[in-house]
Amino acid sequence: MLEKCRLCNSSEMSEDAASTTFRKFEGPWGDTEVLGCRDLLYGDRLILDLFEYQQSSPDEEVKIGEEVFSDSHLIGLTESSRIWRITFDRPFAVRVRDRHIRGKEPRNVTLAGPCSFTEDSDWIREVEFDPSSRPFTPTHYIFALVDDAIEILGDDRPTVEEIPNELAAEGS
Repeated sequence: MLEKCRLCNSSEMSEDAASTTFRKFEGPWGDTEVLGCRDLLYGDRLILDLFEYQQSSPDEEVKIGEEVFSDSHLIGLTESSRIWRITFDRPFAVRVRDRHIRGKEPRNVTLAGPCSFTEDSDWIREVEFDPSSRPFTPTHYIFALVDDAIEILGDDRPTVEEIPNELAAEGS
């Protein structure tokens, strides 16, 4: 199912992202409603740790202006949140935008889900890859998260694993 990504506009996605068809990047996070980035590390590899936001406070009524919203609550990383590590071997490239940075001409981007990919984009076409490196299918990923929009240009076979949540260990 295609959905309009209200977190992504031209300020958060590269220019070519708006004109390219992205497919859903299936992963173990498929049943998760809201995703966030816990860590983004790079060196010899690029490591992206995604976590599932969960309710982190009791429901309450919140008044904004004259409007009252019932059943409101905070969300965040909790003891029961799952965390997934996505690892890309070299070569890779990454672009990150805080979703609060707005472009002068905002546009909506149609993504297949919060984690999407394509094997054909302007970004892929503007980069030259070393043909002598291991078999490599350049793939443009977009992670449209609550706070960030992360674009990764990497191989079509990143490793994905669920990793322990340290908060769960602290709560035991």
